[in-house]
Amino acid sequence: MLKRSKGLAYTLLYNRFMVWLIVLLVGAGYVILRAVDGIFYLNFRRLMSGVVHDASRDSLTVVRKAQVSHLFRRKYKLKKIRMELAGGSYWMSIPVIVTGIGRDKNERKYMGKIIDDASVLKHRYMTLMRNLGAMASGAGLTFDEHADAKDMVEYERDSLMRLKDQGVAVPEVFGVHRLNDGDYMLVMEFVEGKPLSKVELSEGIVEQVFATLKTMHEKGVFHGDVKLDNFLFDGRCLVVVDCLKIQEADMQKAQDFDLICAICALAQKVPVPKVVELALKYHSGEELRRSCGLIGIALNKVDLDLPEDKVDAIVDMLGPEDLAPLPEAAS
Repeated sequence: MLKRSKGLAYTLLYNRFMVWLIVLLVGAGYVILRAVDGIFYLNFRRLMSGVVHDASRDSLTVVRKAQVSHLFRRKYKLKKIRMELAGGSYWMSIPVIVTGIGRDKNERKYMGKIIDDASVLKHRYMTLMRNLGAMASGAGLTFDEHADAKDMVEYERDSLMRLKDQGVAVPEVFGVHRLNDGDYMLVMEFVEGKPLSKVELSEGIVEQVFATLKTMHEKGVFHGDVKLDNFLFDGRCLVVVDCLKIQEADMQKAQDFDLICAICALAQKVPVPKVVELALKYHSGEELRRSCGLIGIALNKVDLDLPEDKVDAIVDMLGPEDLAPLPEAAS
């Protein structure tokens, strides 16, 4: 009975008319709350984002724990397996740290991401919200949906492997495994580091963010979801841990989106003039100005908490055409 009810719920939520109806209602509510916040200096929009974020998080059920334990015993030859949810901001997958004893009697740690039908559904709604915002702002940027959980997990695997081939620091991928009919797990190297949201951001770390994006963009790769929790710092270098799907025809816009998201994310913890100064070491003034045209979409990210004064500072430095030209990136 429970399985049938769950199936009916997914059928309704996947219905194209229902999807657009919910997206339009949520989008309208978001716009209204943003206007109210701007007039009365309240935080209703952030509260709404937090409620949606928390409500959509998944958990490690007893069944999932059993499936993961079976997988790591069979494929990775682990014993005495323990697992815990990873920290940070997540809601489109279930990140799990798996620890156990290997054949050599030494402790082994792996990072796993469980992706299921709920992940695909949440990704679909998020994608439509972003595309709606992009259309409203005339950004000409189109995010793509995933067909199913298998497509979603394989895309993330392939993106990480492609980045690694291009010299970008990413976790090593060990494999994709099916846990049951609709659940998959991406197993990766566990990186002993902290997300940038938990790290004091030095000039060197900020430079690494822009240098990493520059390398990715030069190789025709984009990130698509730049935020502090999607970069880990292991004490020496940054590690990229996530990517989103976008239409290939929009590559320049995608790179602009990466850049403005990086500027906004870093500006949460670093003064805006310093962020722009360090960005200019790797990206031209023209690129920074162009990226500012997408700031409206970047500000709608649920994981971004940027005060209005910092938004104004970014727009003042990068937006108006009549400002003094920004210097070019260092060669």
